Order: sequence, then C-alpha cells, then structure tokens
Amino acid sequence: MRNRLVFLLLVLVMLPSVHASSWRYDAVLEEAVEASAAVGSARIDLDTARRDLERVEADPTSLLIARLQAEHAAERALGSLATARLRAEDAAASAYGDVLEAADTVAIAEAALAIAERALEATAIRLDAGAATRLDFDRAENDRQGAARDLDDATARLTSARNRLASLVASDDAAPAALDPMPAVADTPALERLLERAEENAQVRAALQQVALAEAQFAAVDNPISSARADIEAARDRLAAARLQLGEQRRSLTLLLRQAHDAAGAAQSRLRSAEASLGTAREDERVQALRFDSGVVSALALEQTRLQRMRLESQARAAEHALAAALRQLESTLLGVR
Repeated sequence: MRNRLVFLLLVLVMLPSVHASSWRYDAVLEEAVEASAAVGSARIDLDTARRDLERVEADPTSLLIARLQAEHAAERALGSLATARLRAEDAAASAYGDVLEAADTVAIAEAALAIAERALEATAIRLDAGAATRLDFDRAENDRQGAARDLDDATARLTSARNRLASLVASDDAAPAALDPMPAVADTPALERLLERAEENAQVRAALQQVALAEAQFAAVDNPISSARADIEAARDRLAAARLQLGEQRRSLTLLLRQAHDAAGAAQSRLRSAEASLGTAREDERVQALRFDSGVVSALALEQTRLQRMRLESQARAAEHALAAALRQLESTLLGVR
C-alpha cells in the first residue's frame, strides 16, 4: 500500500506546468486545476497526512493498527486530491464547451441577421414596385429587429461564457471568442471494464479500508487467553459489519455505473442522430448551390440553406459536447466523485 501511495503521489505532483495563455484545451484544464482552491486545500491535507504517516512509521513504538490508520488517512487524502482535480477539470471542460457553443450561436445569429436585412431590402424594392404590401414590409422589418435582438443576446451569452472560463483559470483577460475545437470524444468504455475498476471508487476504497482495519483489530484480540470473550465477539461483529458494508458499496456502485453508462449511450445515440441530420443538411446545401449556379434559386434561398446547415453543425457540436460530459460523469461515478 505504501508503494502504491508513493506512486499515485508522483503521478499527481509531477505533472508538467502549462499556461492557459495559449488557451489550448489541455492547457486550460491544467490551469483550472492550478487555480482551484479545492485542489490547493487538498494538497495541504495530503502533505499533512504524509507527515503524520512518516512520524508513525518512524516511531518504533507505534502499533500495527496506528500505522494502518495513518496509511489509510494518507490514501484518503490522495484520493481527495484526485477528486478535486477531476472536479476542476470537469468545470473547465464544461466552460470551454460553453464558449464554443456560444460562439456558434453568435455566428448563426449574424448570418440570420444578414438574411433578414437582405430580405428587408428585397421587400422594400418589391413594395416600391407594387409587388408587396406595407404589411409585408412591416413583417420583414420585425424579422430584422428580432434577428438583431437574437444577435445581442448571443453576444451577451458569449461574453458571459468567456468571462466564466477566464475566472476558472484565474485569468485577468477574457477567454478568446475563437477557441480550438475540443478533442475528439473517446469511445464509451464497456460496462464490464468499468466494473473491473471498482476498487478505484472512493466509497469502495473506504469500505475496503474499514475491512482491513476491522481485520487487524480482530486479529489483535482474537486470543481467548489474553482477551475477554465480549471483546472478541465485538471485534468479530465489527468485521462482519465492515464486510457487509463493502458488499453494499460494490452493489451500489454497480447500479450507479449502469445508470451512467446508459446515459452515455443515450448521448452517443443523440450525437449519431445529429450527425446524420448534419450530413443531410450538407447535401441539401450542395444541391442548392448547384441550383443557384443554374439560376434556379435566389441567393437568399441559398443563404437560408446555409443557415440551416450552420444550425445543424451547432447542434452536432453541442451533442458531441454532451457526450463528452456524459463520459466525464461516467468516470466521476466510477471514482466516486460526489
């Protein structure tokens, strides 16, 4: 256990230092970890637990149970640090995706406003020529004003998303409106593989520690010559209770993992549906462009088709981000992050 503790500590402490000035996805996540107060507090707690463990190990009079408790405390502190890191990374990943989606919304709103303005100009020309009514013109003007309001709202949402991301990495400057896409989403792991990693779960690990402690306490009194029968029976009962609790934690984790895995599967299905719709929209745009080149449709009709493709691209990106979030939640469930 001691070797495992040291190894996990090195993994967490020896990560490279990066800067979010480039606003790369991986750099943003690492900067969010470094800026997290929870991570800083967890590091202090881990240092304290390690010092306590070192003192117990250096004390030749310390008992086995005391050493075991100190090892467990250090391992819990290390797990708490890993949890704090995961939470900081998840918050940054969500904020990063929000900026990308908000930027999409702005681009769509700008395109919609351009279409509305062109439609208004066309309606004004038709009105002058007697081919449109005043009501048609007023309707076109209302559409333009609505598109302008949508753009204002989208711009405000983008500003808010940029500021939120900047706050998570402790940056004085807002995050840029244009960010690189998030990394490709990994495949959803098989449920069986996740269940094999059950001992990585914080609650299961805590239950395992209680079993180990109860076993040590029972071994210390399991001698009818030197221990009272009541003490032996009490220790035996504590061990049985700890083992029952371990089994309950394993069953609970299995249920939670199944639910999170199902949610990830549903998100994967929604992404496939969004990608299929996007493929159809791209084909529609290609055909519409050919018809425009042939003089069959107007430039305004082509722009509207392109706008629909942009909307479906945005929906597909949002679906991909939702899948990534579902996979992060699946990992959090496995590790027992609450």
